[in-house]
Amino acid sequence: MRHAPLFIGLTREVTFAGLPIMYLIVLMMIAMIGFITTGSFTYLIVSSTTGYVALRSLAAYDPKIIGVYLVALQKTRMSPELLLGRGLVYHA
Repeated sequence: MRHAPLFIGLTREVTFAGLPIMYLIVLMMIAMIGFITTGSFTYLIVSSTTGYVALRSLAAYDPKIIGVYLVALQKTRMSPELLLGRGLVYHA
């Protein structure tokens, strides 16, 4: 069943320009926030190109790593010390 073309096509992650959608959103956020901050088209082009290559290679390694990172941040309780300014300590 896992080798059937229909199964592979339906379980594959949606991509745009070779990047999973979550990676594309991260790339657009980094490039646009930097562009708005600096106002430089050079920054926009360089950061977009560099970010695309980096995220494309990361997606080739593991396409779900950003999703795992976001879920881990959402489901892990924050330490009260963080709110008191004593540092970032996570408890399981």
